[in-house]
Amino acid sequence: MTRQLHLLAFGNTRSAGPWRHPDIDNSTAGVRRGLISRAQAAEAGAFDAVFFADGLNFGPSATWPYKTPEDFEPLTTTAALSSVTERIGLVVTGSATLQQPYHLARQLLSLDHLSGGRAGWNLVTSFARAAADNFSAAGVVDHDERYAIAEEAIDVVKKLWDSWDDDTIIEDRVNGIFHDITKIHVPNHHGRYFDVTGPLGASRSAQGQPVIFQAGSSATGRAFAARHAEVIFTGQGNRERAQQFYRQIHDEAERLGRVAPLITPSLRFIVGSTEEEAHRNERTAYECFSPEYQAGWLLEVDVDVTGADLDGPVPDSAFPETTQTHQTALAGYRALAKEGNPTVREFLYRTVNGWGASVVGTPEHLADVIEDWFDGRAADGFVLQDSGLPGQFDDFVEQVVPLLRKRGLFRHEYTGRTLRDHLGLAAPVNRYRVSA
Repeated sequence: MTRQLHLLAFGNTRSAGPWRHPDIDNSTAGVRRGLISRAQAAEAGAFDAVFFADGLNFGPSATWPYKTPEDFEPLTTTAALSSVTERIGLVVTGSATLQQPYHLARQLLSLDHLSGGRAGWNLVTSFARAAADNFSAAGVVDHDERYAIAEEAIDVVKKLWDSWDDDTIIEDRVNGIFHDITKIHVPNHHGRYFDVTGPLGASRSAQGQPVIFQAGSSATGRAFAARHAEVIFTGQGNRERAQQFYRQIHDEAERLGRVAPLITPSLRFIVGSTEEEAHRNERTAYECFSPEYQAGWLLEVDVDVTGADLDGPVPDSAFPETTQTHQTALAGYRALAKEGNPTVREFLYRTVNGWGASVVGTPEHLADVIEDWFDGRAADGFVLQDSGLPGQFDDFVEQVVPLLRKRGLFRHEYTGRTLRDHLGLAAPVNRYRVSA
């Protein structure tokens, strides 16, 4: 089967800068309208999904003066968006280490049903101390143990999703029997980290199970993703590193006898009808950007440039030798600080898209970059983040997507109704039926 490019859009942004633009409505109602508008624009462009990142805290206190508060909880947000969209996938971030698997399984399956089979779970292992403090956790556990917890959590969640066979509901109105209870399975899980009896009180969804997204890029994270992920969200700063990561994941999956997951790096873009307009838009984004916010946010991943001269070089002392917080982030930010010897201000602007890639230019240039990464097996698609400036996302849908279609890379319209349909993924077989 011919490979098809996959496009997802960030539904939210972690940057505090765009709210400073005079044409942006920062009211709660304005944020709500913006969420709906983005989801509907992405659906009009036949995007695979809208992707919601999340952090289970308001961020380091150093960021508080510079950020807006409407960082809505993603499951609630996507449930609302499911009623104003019909086809586009809805991917939400949920912590396998801080949130209970029964709640996650139930909430995600509910979203899957409410949306008609369009839900995805971006499984994360929470690393922020401030997040742990909100969940009665005694600090953040070490990096590799977080993945051990996640191994058990995803097992529990999938057992719960498989609680019912596809033909459990019989609706025998004459005898008053709704379920064939021989086809309801009780996980009765008792493990090192979780004790969950089950079952869930909901049938399997139109796509079998929500799609599993994962963002591990460390050695442990890659191994976890190769075992469990169906789509990998990653940050890769350039094409060469992205190609190396792509090969590593495919090699890991092949060793496990799995079909390799789709790989969709983040890509921040600024588009203009001419190069001059694109760079003018970038200057506007740079003027709205808040270096103080970015410096405060990086504290969460143990990178500390607070107090440094914004127009001086990035100090080596900003980066610890090792971390148990987020190993991939530390390596990615260290690399960003070395490329071209940026000032602290320039380095902080680069981190608006984490340690991922960025592109500025005309629609043709953006299409060239996307095609080059796709054809070069650096990506199967992208999770797109615009600058947050008014009109930028709409411009991508209206100007870049038609070029990708003309080149035969991207669909003209949806051919299915579920997120699995869009991504070309098969529905998982119920584990209890297989064992039987």
